[in-house]
Amino acid sequence: MPDPSDTYERMRAGLPYPAPDAQIMALQAAAAKGYIAVNATEGDDDPTRRIELRREYLGSFGASFLIPTGRWEFGRHIFIGDTCLVNTGATFLDGADIRIGDFTLIAPNCTLSTAAHPVLPEERIILDERGTFQNAVCSNAPITIGSHCWIGAGTVILGGVTIGVGTTVGAGSVVTKSLPARCVAVGAPARVIRHLPQP
Repeated sequence: MPDPSDTYERMRAGLPYPAPDAQIMALQAAAAKGYIAVNATEGDDDPTRRIELRREYLGSFGASFLIPTGRWEFGRHIFIGDTCLVNTGATFLDGADIRIGDFTLIAPNCTLSTAAHPVLPEERIILDERGTFQNAVCSNAPITIGSHCWIGAGTVILGGVTIGVGTTVGAGSVVTKSLPARCVAVGAPARVIRHLPQP
């Protein structure tokens, strides 16, 4: 059971938590140094150093490619398998885990956001007795992308989504709900338009 006074523990447990929060902001600032260092490798011809940096700042990073420039919120909650390509412009809001399976391709300018806020405006903001802003309310849910997937350019994937093995998501889609294995999904919100035959 998370400590109710520890905002980071609440976030990691998927519980609502207040933001801004000093502990979380400090972790985000430290993580920013990581993606700045990784982005500085753009054009670098030392593949060993590039991989070492990604492994230093991410939860795990296989024998894969993460092309600068990109951003993450924490980094340590991102787990990328082997033989993956995460193309330029990726944004990871990784308050909850983001897991990417082997042989998965993520095209340019995709956003994977585990973060959310309440839909009702009166639940989204905490005011004091004088009506002064105190905090916003946030929560996070994990994202899992199976192996052998292809995520098209500009796609947004929201928290709580699992994308099945071998699925393709068309460019510009917004994935709000989980998708099965071996299908093609497109649109905002993304809908399955085709099921792929078994090999």
